[in-house]
Amino acid sequence: MHIKDALKYGETQERIFLLDAWKETDLFSEEEKVILSITEEITFIHQSGLTDNTYNRVIKLFSETYLAQIIMAVTMINVWNRIAISTHKPIIH
Repeated sequence: MHIKDALKYGETQERIFLLDAWKETDLFSEEEKVILSITEEITFIHQSGLTDNTYNRVIKLFSETYLAQIIMAVTMINVWNRIAISTHKPIIH
């Protein structure tokens, strides 16, 4: 569902295919890499949470308001994923 939408709005197949390797490629901007770091660290919050390194990088690039918006977006996606998994409901495309 998300890949189809991303392609529709102009994302490249190359970047989609390399999303798992975002740390090793230069196809993503510094801003995108910081947002991907936030996403991983919040999703796997039990490992170490949002690290000081990531927090300090994001504050240099974005306002605290924008950071809060990113955190809310990541949190909501995680909530919807947990609801879908917990209720065994099929994903609607």
